[in-house]
Amino acid sequence: FEIYNGETGETLLSLGDENEANPLNNLVDSRAPRNDHGRETAFFFHIRKSKGGAVKNIMTHCFNLRRAEKRTSPESLTFVDGVLNIDTQTLAGLKKAQETNLVDSGLVDVIVSSYFFEGMMLFNPTHQGRAFTFLPHPVYQTESLYRSLKKRYPDSFRRTDISEWVQNDAFTDNWVVRSLINQHSGELTEDHLVVAKIILAQKFVVGISQYPKETLKRLVMYYGWNEVNGKGFECMNHFLNLENDEDVQFEGKIERGSERWKLLSTVNKYDMDLYYY
Repeated sequence: FEIYNGETGETLLSLGDENEANPLNNLVDSRAPRNDHGRETAFFFHIRKSKGGAVKNIMTHCFNLRRAEKRTSPESLTFVDGVLNIDTQTLAGLKKAQETNLVDSGLVDVIVSSYFFEGMMLFNPTHQGRAFTFLPHPVYQTESLYRSLKKRYPDSFRRTDISEWVQNDAFTDNWVVRSLINQHSGELTEDHLVVAKIILAQKFVVGISQYPKETLKRLVMYYGWNEVNGKGFECMNHFLNLENDEDVQFEGKIERGSERWKLLSTVNKYDMDLYYY
């Protein structure tokens, strides 16, 4: 897949490079047969405000999947409450995880990170990641993030409503598209969106966070996860109901078609397009 400049014919971005140095080759094609001989590891690209906390607990407690997350300091190759005490949610932690060869260690069954490119670099062409994610609706995701930050930093957000916040330089628009193409600043174009769509279609099993039960059932079938004591789905329902975070809602308080809805949709127009892709 190559994206060209329509006027000059110049190649802007390429997804067809078979060179091992191309990081996308660290991920298996989502339609390729599963490798059951230990040379693949699941990769959960955790998009913020998409029920990720419940999904992580479900993987650990309902399907006995080993994952990494920093639980205590200092980090160590030991398990704390069933989770390997290695940080995969910060850039510094991911760098350490790569240096310790976490994927090839055989200590984890799934890598979880909100950093797509850096998380992808934990894998390699001979031990690939098989990726999945839950896509939240961009408007509800932005609203949930705003409410969460307002609760955490009340003084900073006391006089800032969501309309002002999303137009502030501190706000990162189109977070999912930017993460997929590894462009966290600057203007985005339709070419960037096309590349993000191709990556999502080619490299991911995609679920919708509004339908977590249906998505999880699909993942269980796709990855061949085994239930703990034959009660995986009962356990799954428990954790989905347990995480009743009012800041992680599928239907927010912003009315569809309102001026705020239109503003948040416009600011995140590429993520909106990706969501409905």
